[in-house]
Amino acid sequence: MPNRRAAIGSPHGCRATGLVARRRAASAAVDGAARRGALALLVLCAGATAVFARSDAEVTHTVALAIPPPVAAKAHWHEERDAFAAKLVRGYGLNHDVAREFTGWILEASVRQGLAAELLASLVVTESSFRKHVRSPAGATGPAQVRADLWGKFCGGFLDHPDQNVYCGAQILAYYHDVCRLDAAEAADAEACALRSYNVGYGNRRNSYFVAAAARYLAKIDRYRSLLEDAA
Repeated sequence: MPNRRAAIGSPHGCRATGLVARRRAASAAVDGAARRGALALLVLCAGATAVFARSDAEVTHTVALAIPPPVAAKAHWHEERDAFAAKLVRGYGLNHDVAREFTGWILEASVRQGLAAELLASLVVTESSFRKHVRSPAGATGPAQVRADLWGKFCGGFLDHPDQNVYCGAQILAYYHDVCRLDAAEAADAEACALRSYNVGYGNRRNSYFVAAAARYLAKIDRYRSLLEDAA
């Protein structure tokens, strides 16, 4: 084995010892710098956290979060259909299956034309008593008693199909309602004007010959609508 004491006392040993010392000093310096750097980073992080905390606090105080109150969920289609069909059963004594079938068409027409479903149901029961393929002596057909020769192009579709017939009846009634609103003499009660026009024609709505018939028609519509309101 080499003489440990000689190695330490030799010039080579002195250089080795000095190298070790310098390495240790450098390591200590590095460690000190690392510790100082870590400390500085910790201080910076703490400061940043404080800044963020102050920023968050400012946001909390300056931004108001408006949380809307809970809103009742809109009924699903089948629930709305079943509820209205039940009204038709109670108000008009319809068979439940017939009521459900017509309800789908009436609600669809109501949405399309912006008319109350109760009004359309009252029109259908007045015109046809919810019969799908009834035909009048004047040539009016279907649940809404539409004359294809007068309104076929206006509505389109197949008016011998009961659903298309109901849609067309609603479209005609909405059209008359819009026309009556433009008439200063009729605007105050455009719905009554539209119903009279649907029954006897727009050109005949003020004709003395048709006044009594139109009045009876309006009375039936109102009576049937009241039955639905009472059945709610």
